[in-house]
Amino acid sequence: MPTEQKIEQVEDIRDRLSRASIIVTTGYESLTSSDMNALRKSLRQQGIEYKVIKNTLVLRAAEEIGKHGIDSILNGPTGIAFGYDDVTSVPKAINDFISSTRIPLVIHGGLMGSEILTGNQVVEIANLPSKEELVAKLLGQMKAPITGLVGTLNSILTGIAVVLQRRVEQMNDN
Repeated sequence: MPTEQKIEQVEDIRDRLSRASIIVTTGYESLTSSDMNALRKSLRQQGIEYKVIKNTLVLRAAEEIGKHGIDSILNGPTGIAFGYDDVTSVPKAINDFISSTRIPLVIHGGLMGSEILTGNQVVEIANLPSKEELVAKLLGQMKAPITGLVGTLNSILTGIAVVLQRRVEQMNDN
């Protein structure tokens, strides 16, 4: 029979899972306590929660809210990063932490909505441009044809003005 503490933990995990836009699971067994503190601090600064939770409790909470298949991304001792905003924020934050510190943190996988992601897919998401970069590129693409049209119209008008000016000069010379 589950204890009151475990029931509360499952409820907390269930709440986090239902609110999260993405979660990323990692193996933390190669981290020292100072590495773990650095990871948590780095993620906390970006609004990301990182928790070490028993896999059985995560599985129970996931089943209760209908998130199936999560067992495939829970391998051994697992730490879970919960992201509540942009889905690229957690993968980018973890990937940046691994790149900057050279700490061998293993990414097991992720859960985005109801979609299970492999570790490689999480890294691919981390390498995507940010939303701001994509919007800037889109605006640049939308602006390019207009800029080209303005340049073309301007050159036609300039050509007409030059022809008229030459004709005026010819008439003044005669």
